[in-house]
Amino acid sequence: MLDLLRIEYKKLTPYPTFWIIFGLFFLFTPFVFYGAGQIKFDAFPIDFATIYNFPNVWNIITYIASWFNLLIGMLLVIIVCNEFSFKTFRQQVINGHSKADFIISKILLIISFSLLSTLYLFFIGAFFGYISGSEASILTNTKYLLIYFIQSLGYMSVALILAIIIRSSAMSIILFVCSIFVESIIRLFVPEVLASYFPMKIISNLTPFPSPGGVQVSSINAVITDSISLNISIIVAIVYIILFWGFSYIILTKKDIN
Repeated sequence: MLDLLRIEYKKLTPYPTFWIIFGLFFLFTPFVFYGAGQIKFDAFPIDFATIYNFPNVWNIITYIASWFNLLIGMLLVIIVCNEFSFKTFRQQVINGHSKADFIISKILLIISFSLLSTLYLFFIGAFFGYISGSEASILTNTKYLLIYFIQSLGYMSVALILAIIIRSSAMSIILFVCSIFVESIIRLFVPEVLASYFPMKIISNLTPFPSPGGVQVSSINAVITDSISLNISIIVAIVYIILFWGFSYIILTKKDIN
């Protein structure tokens, strides 16, 4: 399986879009995080600089980075759609690779992207935490990094299935970006108990919104999506991720290789 991942990165390393999108993620995440800590309101008695302290840093930085998951999801859409547009998927099948190999390689790519971005957040959070002079343990509330990792997998899994169904970069990106808004409209017409379990709602709400000053607004058992606990949200998100991977394979096997 590592050979499949190696092949993916050989195709990606000369691709400018890959470097641009990850460059934007690596640049803007710490920039926005630093800027958030510099907010000052004379009439608002909260020191926003405390967001740099442990354990506040983990909730804040993962929440900020979660918005950039859309960027990485768009990158995956482009990568997958290019396989169909440039006939590389067809050539791989002709050369002896199976359709399962194609899905596995993309899943490995998704996991590696999520792992890379999560590790980057750990180093950025640790850097800000140490320079802020925080005396709390670096490991306190690092659970938010795991939650972010799962959320990142979720966004890219949605991107994967859309790209395989549509096979057009432009249309897939539009639907991917609009999926949250489209789903929110659909939820208006279904019972609230069901609306809370819609995939994009579960995935997008995994990283809880931090309150001003970096005070945590939720614990591991806190309610973040209507009446759903964080533990349940994580389990449901993982189920969705596995289903998206499975349906991606089924859809791919039903379509021709052109």
